[in-house]
Amino acid sequence: MSSMDAAKSRISIRLNQQQLELIDRTLKGGLAESREELLHLALKEYAAKREGAARG
Repeated sequence: MSSMDAAKSRISIRLNQQQLELIDRTLKGGLAESREELLHLALKEYAAKREGAARG
């Protein structure tokens, strides 16, 4: 089953104004179509980097 097929849960996070502005500027740059999509991409990238670091 792919990650896109997995059941989704809603979460809330607290961001300061600077973090929110960074997200919105990144969206205007075309990296993702929504805040949700951008956060999914960021989490996937973070997990991939951690996995790579764990492998040595």
